[in-house]
Amino acid sequence: MTPIFLASKGGILGPIASLLGIIMDGIFTVMSGIGIVNIGICIIIFTIITRLLMIPLSYKQAKSQKIMAVIQPQISLIQQKYKGKENDQQAMMMQNAEIKAVYERYGTSMTGGCLQLAIQFPIILALYRVIQFIPTYVHGVGHYFEEIVSALGTNAVGMVNEFAQSSEALSRVMTNARITDKTIASADQITDFLYYLNPSQWSQFIDFISSPQAQGGAPRVAQNLVDTVITPNMNTIMEMNSFLGINLAASPSSYGLTDIRAWIIPVLAGLSQFLASKITTRSTAAAGDPSSEQMMKTMNIMMPLISVWFCFSISSGVGIYWIASAVIMGITQYLLNRHMNNVNVDEIIKKNLDKTNKKRAKKGLPPINEKTQEEAIKKMQLKLEKEEKKRQQQLDATKSRIDDANSYYKTDTIADRARMVQQYNEKHDKKR
Repeated sequence: MTPIFLASKGGILGPIASLLGIIMDGIFTVMSGIGIVNIGICIIIFTIITRLLMIPLSYKQAKSQKIMAVIQPQISLIQQKYKGKENDQQAMMMQNAEIKAVYERYGTSMTGGCLQLAIQFPIILALYRVIQFIPTYVHGVGHYFEEIVSALGTNAVGMVNEFAQSSEALSRVMTNARITDKTIASADQITDFLYYLNPSQWSQFIDFISSPQAQGGAPRVAQNLVDTVITPNMNTIMEMNSFLGINLAASPSSYGLTDIRAWIIPVLAGLSQFLASKITTRSTAAAGDPSSEQMMKTMNIMMPLISVWFCFSISSGVGIYWIASAVIMGITQYLLNRHMNNVNVDEIIKKNLDKTNKKRAKKGLPPINEKTQEEAIKKMQLKLEKEEKKRQQQLDATKSRIDDANSYYKTDTIADRARMVQQYNEKHDKKR
């Protein structure tokens, strides 16, 4: 069953995917109007537009990294101050309070750099969904499939199911189309299945629907519908789904390792991912975060290899998006890095701090400055000291009660035990 957050027409990401599908459909309509009916080109233009729309988020992230270059050395000093006290809860609370004060002093927060990534993540997931199931979201493309489904008639679902289950290769097509129960149940799933057919499988499909259901019987679909509706739409689909001689619905691995077409997209994906990662690594290193720098160095090696591996098995359309996305991301990151090199970090901090203080003023809170931060840390320290004093008093009281009990019921000798029994009896006699 398809996970709900990736459901083709609903789920958590449904509205985002639908909006992106409208953008993609607009691109396809414009390109078709000038005689370019090609999904590959539309994917590239689509990627450029969506990446440009995310530039404001990337810019905010770049500003956060610029501020982190100033903040990180101070955080490192605080962490060094409390080094070796990881098991001391109070020390860790004081460390967090001091780190929070540093972030506030520069008008940002501990999650400031992560927020932009959190916003981009669902958008990227929805983008993948649109690319994987273009006919579902791009009505201009889906129209050709609707024509075919309509020509198949009322028994379309049963007919396509019979064809889909006729070979292991077609069974894998259903897996690619996320029809995991191996049974096509609707016209939408027929469209998803047909979208993932390669040219040779399309030919098999035409032969199948043109053949009789039984010996000497009539063809499954009337020949005039096959010739005038299904075959012309099939030819258009194969033409618009071909990019540089590659079928965008097929995975590169389906061509075999000896075919040069099997290597074009995975290799380009690896190279583009490597270059984009190198540029991103420079911006992260400039932020002065040693741990992030080391992590990015590792990712610089791993991510391109992962890109190559995945692009062999996923549809080539997703691979084209992956390449275009990495190239655009690398270019925009490079330009952002150059721009941020000329930006005064003090101006960014001042604007952030002014914005934060305006929000605090609306809540009736004092503006953030060194004095208020010192007072906040002192309050935290006094609170912790008070809690520690209370805890110690409770421990002392408990210890005192234990000592009194041990003294009262002292049983080191036989005489002590006899006295304990006598005291117990006298105590209970008084209650009676």
